[in-house]
Amino acid sequence: ILAFLYEDWWKVELAGLEFLPKAGPALLVGNAGGALPWPGLMLLYALMKDKKNPRRLAILADMDWIEDERLHRLLLGLGFVPWSATNAKRLFAAGHLVAIFPEGAPGLSKPYSERYRLKPFDWTKLLPATEEHVPQFPVATLGCDEAVPVLGNLEGLARFLNLPAFPITPFFPWMPFPFNLLSLPVGWHMRILKSHLQQIVKERDELENTARSNAAMLEGGIQAELNRLLRARLRGGPR
Repeated sequence: ILAFLYEDWWKVELAGLEFLPKAGPALLVGNAGGALPWPGLMLLYALMKDKKNPRRLAILADMDWIEDERLHRLLLGLGFVPWSATNAKRLFAAGHLVAIFPEGAPGLSKPYSERYRLKPFDWTKLLPATEEHVPQFPVATLGCDEAVPVLGNLEGLARFLNLPAFPITPFFPWMPFPFNLLSLPVGWHMRILKSHLQQIVKERDELENTARSNAAMLEGGIQAELNRLLRARLRGGPR
């Protein structure tokens, strides 16, 4: 399924794998469109099929809201890991590549009219990597916000169901699982950028300030790359 999505449906063009370390931990920080971080799954597939240096990717995500056991088991089997600082540090200690999408719930319900306008990153999601001195790589994805366009968000229903958001798409909630996860065949362009170098600190206050600074710089770097890709598309195609 991932091969079909990557190769045929979204025709993903990915650049920047050479920036990632050949071994050891790293954090990939990106933007994601829709209720599921599909860019993480595309990264997972691309890293597994990399002939030079195949690596496994873990995707940290908030999963408490997923009540469908079939979907929950499917995501765990693919490589999703429930978000917690403990899980993040465990993955880093084991030398894993880890992906995270820190726009959070506001990113899930971002309307189509605001596509590719990043919501503020949750700096606390970057704190474990900052504490463990793990390199952090921005990942910009053009196409995900159009592949799963959010037509609206039923905030009242989301609160009633204790969900972070209840986004309305052309497929959800009208279709049953797994058809409610369908998307439009929009071409994707993904760019992994060079790591943001961070100062090594130990004091708690300094760690938190560094994590905030990292979040702002990663968000700014991804937004700038998305803007560049959009301009290039208008001129005839991203490069």
